[in-house]
Amino acid sequence: MAAIGAIRKHGILLMVIIGVALLAFLLGDMTKVADFFSDRNTMVKIENKKFNDEYQQQYQQNLALWRIVYDKSSLEESENFQVHEMTWNQLLSEELLNKELDKLGLMYSDEMKETARNEMNASLYTQQPNQLLYKLFTVIAEATSSNEAAAAFFNNIEDYQNAEGVAKDFYDAYKAIERMNILTKKQMSYFGLVQGSQYFSDVMAEKLGKENQTALVTLAMVNPNDPVFQDIVPTVSKDEIKAWYKEHKKQYKNNVETRDIDVAIFQIAPSNEDLKNIEDSVRAAYARFTAAPSIADFNITEMKGEVDSTYYKKEDLAMNEFDSLIFNVPVGSMIEPFNYEGRAWYYGKVFGMAYRPDSLQVAYLVLDYKNAQNQQSTRTKKAAKREADSLKTIIDHNPDAIFEMLPNYLAGRKATDTTMWIDEHTTYRPLYDSLLKYSAQGKAYVQKNQGVIVVFSVRQRTAPVEKRQFVIYTEEIKPSDATVNAIQNEALQLANASVSSATLLTEANNRGVQVLRGNGVTAMSAYVGQLPNCRDIVTWAFNEDTKKDDVSEVMKINNMFFTVATLRNINEKGIAELESVSDAIEAELMAKKKLEMVEARVKEDAKKASIATLAAKYHTTPRDSVRLGFALDQYQNAQVEDKAIAKIFALNADNSTNVVSGNNLLYLVAVHNMEAGQPTPNYAFEKMMLRNTVTGRNRNEMVILDNLIANTKIVDNRCRFYQK
Repeated sequence: MAAIGAIRKHGILLMVIIGVALLAFLLGDMTKVADFFSDRNTMVKIENKKFNDEYQQQYQQNLALWRIVYDKSSLEESENFQVHEMTWNQLLSEELLNKELDKLGLMYSDEMKETARNEMNASLYTQQPNQLLYKLFTVIAEATSSNEAAAAFFNNIEDYQNAEGVAKDFYDAYKAIERMNILTKKQMSYFGLVQGSQYFSDVMAEKLGKENQTALVTLAMVNPNDPVFQDIVPTVSKDEIKAWYKEHKKQYKNNVETRDIDVAIFQIAPSNEDLKNIEDSVRAAYARFTAAPSIADFNITEMKGEVDSTYYKKEDLAMNEFDSLIFNVPVGSMIEPFNYEGRAWYYGKVFGMAYRPDSLQVAYLVLDYKNAQNQQSTRTKKAAKREADSLKTIIDHNPDAIFEMLPNYLAGRKATDTTMWIDEHTTYRPLYDSLLKYSAQGKAYVQKNQGVIVVFSVRQRTAPVEKRQFVIYTEEIKPSDATVNAIQNEALQLANASVSSATLLTEANNRGVQVLRGNGVTAMSAYVGQLPNCRDIVTWAFNEDTKKDDVSEVMKINNMFFTVATLRNINEKGIAELESVSDAIEAELMAKKKLEMVEARVKEDAKKASIATLAAKYHTTPRDSVRLGFALDQYQNAQVEDKAIAKIFALNADNSTNVVSGNNLLYLVAVHNMEAGQPTPNYAFEKMMLRNTVTGRNRNEMVILDNLIANTKIVDNRCRFYQK
């Protein structure tokens, strides 16, 4: 009974224990139970809603759009993670705006989204089309050779939701543009309401109007960091740093967790011995090339592949250096070895020249015949050959007759598709050469293919231009395996000698190794300092097992560097610790003290010198008749800082020389005239200024959005899912 009583006494606790144990049994082990109650497997979460699937889908859509806009088949790491950041910003912004609009009863319905899509599609036919959509339209039209096909794709976009290949990329890119368009409309709705909800009283506007004085001044800006002040060296104590931090610690709040990472870099470059060996190898190969019986024999012996017999014009050459080497020499000239920008050696020969058109316009008849792949045709192969020969004979005597025959030999084409232009470099070379040869004789050309015979007649051609045939052999200038291993060993030695961030920096300095410093690196960044495409380093720094002061193993970046990284500091989300910001505080206080010390000296000098004299002494230029306004922004006030403006309008208009300070600069000022402010009728100008100051500029829209983000519970674990 005592046992039963004990069980009853602890019944609730026991039920919880049993429930958790049962859950563990069902899920497999206690680790999975921990995952169940944590966000370990959550990619992104806003408040209590997970967006893993939405993020992945939107990322793929943005990726497709990025590749199309920038005409790339694949992206570098830095570009890839720009797409990640774009996706995150879009997803976060839209979710926050949805919540705010929902409070106002303004959620976007399916009908509203459909209307927005139709308006977006319709913009293509206006003078101001959606630029991203226009780009996508152009790409699809080029791929299908039809504007109508591109328009039909947009109008029936949902039919391609489950498409594959290129059509799926086009669909994803369209959906990315559509989302951006909807997001823009939501932003306009919300921020428009925010701006429209602001009320500025007449009393406030009148006060601004009266305070909006104007002053006519002579002005010169003084930089406290000019070499003329190099003898002024302020000092800052640890107590001053602590006191400043205590009073201003809120300004050192980290909105996201970041890392400070130092990276020692070892450039992977050829040694002097490598450079000499490469040059010797190229010159030896060139000697064999000049001695070879023919280019074909040399290619066979050296295993260079088939000889490229393509004709090129000057404009086809990517390197200007080839112009004179190929087009300003007689055919048969050798191209002696030359080093191009330290990247590669080139040598070769010019072996052919002709005047050829870039493209041909052809009309063509298609005759299919019955075979294993085409059981529907009524022709035999033999009959198709006889018919093609007969058609060729007719066209040879009357080229225009091909258009009378076309309706019977379209092979699925439209009746309006009677001709097409073909480009030399995108057309099968033997076919292009045959078309040139036969058209020069005024004859049609018959091409025999598997299952089909085509009769071509050349109708027009572009103007012939000089083109040349040449062969170019390339030897890349790169480090040898021995050199790469030696550079890697240097990096390994540094890694083994470094046990902390401090020792890595010391060891690197002693060895003459460059160290890049990355401050405030975010988890999804692809950069550390100026070093791009270094996700391996960032991933290592954000690994749960990596601790402050740890030193990484040697990592290879972009095949250009071996690196050794160290995690100098972990900046947790929230107010930063004094230790992590003391250097920044010290620099800020040093700058403030120097400004004050320079100001004291300049004020002393100003007692006995004019602005012109002082400006010459302090390496600056005075400006006369500068008009300043009390309520104008820095841009409108000749770049004078707001802090200095407030002090200037407190001066007397007596032409005396004054010294005032801003946050970063000093100003030599003589006020010649001061005019009282006059409010405008109905305070229209004043209310416009107030509205612009509070909510009217994009930066203030970002402030509003940042405030929404700051008050939202967000989980961002994307770095766990996208490490590379």
